[in-house]
Amino acid sequence: MPNAKDAEQPIYQNILVVGPTGAGKTTQIRTLSGKVFAFLFDPNALASLQGADVEYEEWLPEATEIDTTIKGFNKGSKSDRPSSAKEPRLYIDFVESATKKAEEGFFDAYDWICLDSMTFLQKAMFDRNAYINNRYGKVEELSDYRIVGSKLSDLFRSFTSERKNIYVTGHITSWQDETTKKLSTELQVAGSAKTMIPLLFTNIWLARAASTEKEKKYEIQTRPETRGLQCIRSQVANLDMYEDVTIQDFDNPNKYGIGKILNLTL
Repeated sequence: MPNAKDAEQPIYQNILVVGPTGAGKTTQIRTLSGKVFAFLFDPNALASLQGADVEYEEWLPEATEIDTTIKGFNKGSKSDRPSSAKEPRLYIDFVESATKKAEEGFFDAYDWICLDSMTFLQKAMFDRNAYINNRYGKVEELSDYRIVGSKLSDLFRSFTSERKNIYVTGHITSWQDETTKKLSTELQVAGSAKTMIPLLFTNIWLARAASTEKEKKYEIQTRPETRGLQCIRSQVANLDMYEDVTIQDFDNPNKYGIGKILNLTL
């Protein structure tokens, strides 16, 4: 019978790096060792990776897919002209493409599969969900959050089950309870995904910019504090609370950042 004391460290890492815009989440993809493939949903992602040895696909909505009309919500409110937006297919086309890639062994050639970012992928899911329910362009309802959260969890259950190193970026959001006035920080994901997605990743790190006027610096937080994001976790042993992940030499990015941490400890 297997004994846990004989178990080796996991061969594959599922890493989720979250934080505000400008915290260096996407740029850390440059530091990953081996052959890297990235699904890019963030319209700014390619600018952060330009010049890096990273193969990628961009998944961005066509301009005509986006419903930009203003929607009235008060009783008796007026409506803008009917929307001329095309059917939003970004999410469903991505799922079909990624499934086909997995079935054909496309990912076998890569050491890392990246997705940047979960936030924009989720937005594509909201668009698709609203469209098939004849509510495209309208404000999301509670039922939309339940459906999208459940499907986002299912998607990442499948994604992280691939026997590959996975790197995903996401964002955080803060809110204050109106009754207790307690300030909470959570992953910017819908519904049940808030609790399910953290269970799927071996490492969840919070990225932040720590630059000063004289120094450019980026860090990741590897374990939670009393306040703030509580789902931070680290399977990598012996990390400091805050690890410097600044890339000092973009010609040799593997010597810095998350890539360096993994190369030294795994």
